[in-house]
Amino acid sequence: MKIQGKYTINVNPERVFEILTDPEALGRCMPGTQELTLTEENTYSLAITAGVGAIKGSYKGTVKLDDLRPPEHYRMIVEVKGKTGFVKGEGEIDLATEGDGTQITYSGNVQMGGPVASVGQRLHSSTAKLMTRQLFGAIEAEAKAAPGEEVKHGVVRDIMRTVKRKKQ
Repeated sequence: MKIQGKYTINVNPERVFEILTDPEALGRCMPGTQELTLTEENTYSLAITAGVGAIKGSYKGTVKLDDLRPPEHYRMIVEVKGKTGFVKGEGEIDLATEGDGTQITYSGNVQMGGPVASVGQRLHSSTAKLMTRQLFGAIEAEAKAAPGEEVKHGVVRDIMRTVKRKKQ
């Protein structure tokens, strides 16, 4: 499955890149993340709970960042597996200044196997879009927070952030 899109965040590229490469901040922002721990330079162990349709499960694996060019680009390689299948993916993230903010352009390919792959393509696509919107909404909230301020994340808060953004 191919994923791609653009998302604009009203924060400078340096701050967005910092959050996208900080395991502690990113772990708070990624939907379903239970653990994101640096294991070696630019490589993380990941434990996540996610689902597509009726198939939900826990997955463990690795995330590797490659081709880092702060604050404008990096490549991500993800491999996770669990009882409901596996997910392997590779993608590129590019950041560009847009006005006072940052336009994030992302693209990648994802392969799935096992029961999770049996769910229809349209459901995979809509789930990926939803999770991406939640991720970038949470990153924006995290980036705008004052130092030391705890930012709450979750589906309801992400919906409220999206509604608020559309009103602006």
